[in-house]
Amino acid sequence: MRFAAPQVLWALLALPLLAAAMWGAAVARRRALARFGGGAAYLARFTREASPHRRAVKAIALLVAVAFGVVAAARPQWGAGTETVSRKGIDLVILIDTSRSMAAQDVSPSRLARATREAALLLDALGGDRVGLVTFAGRPALVCPLTLDHEAVKLFLDDLDTEAVSVPGTALADALVEAAKALGPGPAPGTEAKARAIVLLSDGEDHEGGLDQATRALRQSGIVLYGIGLGTDAGAPIPEADGAYKRDDAGKPVTTKLEEGPLRHLALETEGRYFRASTSEAEVEEIAQSLASLDAAGSTTVMKTRWVERYQIPLSIALAALLLDVALADRRRGA
Repeated sequence: MRFAAPQVLWALLALPLLAAAMWGAAVARRRALARFGGGAAYLARFTREASPHRRAVKAIALLVAVAFGVVAAARPQWGAGTETVSRKGIDLVILIDTSRSMAAQDVSPSRLARATREAALLLDALGGDRVGLVTFAGRPALVCPLTLDHEAVKLFLDDLDTEAVSVPGTALADALVEAAKALGPGPAPGTEAKARAIVLLSDGEDHEGGLDQATRALRQSGIVLYGIGLGTDAGAPIPEADGAYKRDDAGKPVTTKLEEGPLRHLALETEGRYFRASTSEAEVEEIAQSLASLDAAGSTTVMKTRWVERYQIPLSIALAALLLDVALADRRRGA
């Protein structure tokens, strides 16, 4: 047995406090009635119609309802089931530029924020394809390996930040090599090929070179690249963490512009397509449709183990106890 949300169980620690509050309320009620009736000797006049046993049952029922409601919210699971998941023969790596220039705000709210949003929209538009996530600045990093769990990839997208860059700069060629590595080796000779693709979201800046060699490697591996350019021709200054803007040695603000050349070249050489990020974000749908049309190696199925949800059992007990508390009157029978 396991709980999908075990942190909820900490709420059970409040049960003794709730019981103490209920007992304190009952004592306070009796004292108030005694004062109203002229003393404890006359308390029976006001309490003989109420059954203390029924009140105790109602209190216990309320505590049981709260306890099992908390257990149900923690989502108990036991018993393992299997689920067949069908997927297409497409492996995709989303490659996102997280260099400091991606903090520029010539694309609202920022280049990186727009990139992560478009990546999330693309994940929603995909079917059962395996997706991985690679980020890069001065050095690339595999953030999430290929997975069928698109929601997990979205969680990693939410954490992307230009402030977390350990090595400044923009090494686009190294990033492409890392993305190709994440896609794994190509098909063995004599076997049916499986479509592989990269979706690159970047402002196109490249500080390290070596792009032609990386492009040839992608082409030889049969990897198709789709590029989305973030930024404008006019460009924008680069914000710093303290709210100021990055400046050069002469003290002038550094302006970063969209460099479409490398992105167009990569898409053209790998038989992919290039798009400039638009406010309508229609490019995401076009990329999704193009990915769906890739010649995949048919459909395959994988078996995934799923824990069986059992929250219905404690939830039923909680509802039954709550109904008992509501339906049971605290008056004595015949009173």
